[in-house]
Amino acid sequence: MNKNRIIGISIVVLIMGILLIVANLYIDYNLRKYSVYYAHNMEHKEGTHPEMAMALENMDVIYKPNKKNIRYRDDGGFIIYNTFSNNEQVIISCYPRAKELRYIYHDFTKKSYHFNEAFRLEYGYDSSTGLDEIDAKTVDQKALYKDIYNNFGFLVEANVNRKP
Repeated sequence: MNKNRIIGISIVVLIMGILLIVANLYIDYNLRKYSVYYAHNMEHKEGTHPEMAMALENMDVIYKPNKKNIRYRDDGGFIIYNTFSNNEQVIISCYPRAKELRYIYHDFTKKSYHFNEAFRLEYGYDSSTGLDEIDAKTVDQKALYKDIYNNFGFLVEANVNRKP
């Protein structure tokens, strides 16, 4: 009788443990898959763009529309290439394992802009002048964000209205 009770309790505990693990994995997957929707519908600080940050950070689980001249790469970090008809290319990348500066935008004028985890501009580099650092205060940030959204906003738009 005592042996059967121990076996029964062990089976119940094992089943509860498995259910707990599955529930936690589902919650994590759901939060990542619909992170753009959640970021869009939450209040956020002026000058931050959490929708774009969530779209880039969770590219492995969100919807990625198939568009002409768009190429996705996800080996270690997440990179999106947007190639134009004249072979000019803009690139945006995300490195989720980075501690501070996670997102980098490379435009076709050979400038790269580095953003923090809230997708707020920190600094940039101008490769055309020998990697001179660009101060974030001298950059027209509204025009920069508009350029980023013109080139990669389709990723946010494809996921912002996907309700869980």
